[in-house]
Amino acid sequence: MKIYEYIVVGGGPAGIFSAIYAGSCGIKTAILEKKNRMGKKILIAGSGQCNITHTGEVKEFLTKYGDHGKFLRTAIYKYSPEDLQIFFKDHGLELVPREDGKIFPITKRSADVVELLYSLCKKYNVDIIENCEVLSIIHKDDFTLNTSTGDFNSKNILLSTGGITFPQTGSEGQGYRFAKTLGHKILEPKPCLTPIYIKDYPFTELAGISFKDISISVFDGDKKINSSKGDILFTHKNLSGPGILDNSRYMKRGNKISFNFIDLTLEQFKEDFIEYTHVHGRNLTKTFLNTYNLPERFIKNMLFEAEICEGLKISSLSKKMRDDLGKLLTEYTYEISKLGGIDVGMATNGGIDLKEINPKTMESKLVKGLYFAGEIMDIDGDTGGYNIQAAISTGILAARSIAKSK
Repeated sequence: MKIYEYIVVGGGPAGIFSAIYAGSCGIKTAILEKKNRMGKKILIAGSGQCNITHTGEVKEFLTKYGDHGKFLRTAIYKYSPEDLQIFFKDHGLELVPREDGKIFPITKRSADVVELLYSLCKKYNVDIIENCEVLSIIHKDDFTLNTSTGDFNSKNILLSTGGITFPQTGSEGQGYRFAKTLGHKILEPKPCLTPIYIKDYPFTELAGISFKDISISVFDGDKKINSSKGDILFTHKNLSGPGILDNSRYMKRGNKISFNFIDLTLEQFKEDFIEYTHVHGRNLTKTFLNTYNLPERFIKNMLFEAEICEGLKISSLSKKMRDDLGKLLTEYTYEISKLGGIDVGMATNGGIDLKEINPKTMESKLVKGLYFAGEIMDIDGDTGGYNIQAAISTGILAARSIAKSK
């Protein structure tokens, strides 16, 4: 049996950074990774360019995690996006922000990040044991981990096995089973940061068209459950884009979603319509819609949905036609038929109940020496590097807590 002071289960961003920090403190540490290489989730981050974090002050950063930003307060204040940038610069790989705030390595290569992390594990004597699947975890005074390559023992373990999305990277939900065996409550995991499918999808012909910073509202029955602004993208079969992905944590089948494409209320649209008609009544309706800088294909689609002929002059529209068109542009609601699955979801909503984890240490409130980090917990951030930052910050906080208790 191999004995360590700290065993990390899962070699994703949370586990790797936690292990490196622990190793740098002189803690005898091992990473158990069931795949043939650690860091597979890092390799696919940002489509292989590694969007590792995001710009912004910590206070603003914490608003990007739905209702769970408060839980991350200690972790991200103690290891902020700025700290992460300093870390990489100190080790010879500078991070640079894009105009949209997403931060990448200057080389735009995820492989460079993983290579650096391997070298730091070696520097700090962290044992990386790959092709090592954990089969069971038994806790008495210490933890005994039965694996496909033999048994391991440690006083402290970190479960950083990820959620259920990107299963090809090793995140298949097995960490939930271990946590449940050790007494923890699991909130049902489901994919998030996912595209959504609309009943009787009316936007197939609009594939490739995007809107920036439009108002998006989500309803459960008549109750509005979330309202925000964001970018959306029409595809051949679903709705995507950051505004959709970030809101997907609030959605489920049967909910409704509405968009305001022109940033006006229905009443304001009617006022615009009446004023324009008085002056330009002989113009076509689509000419009026062009004043809102809408894409041509989108205008054609809206006229079709409102049952308005493209060649109809604006003065010929009935009140009902005007109101139907206004509703389509400012408040029309669409029923969600389903959300994308684990094959397309970029993160996991649900997981270890945060009520059972100490946010100041990442240690279990139920089992001494058991720590959690990253997506295995009921935490999911917006798209753009927020989830990797949360994983890294919580992983480092766990290692710091262990180092302090030595």
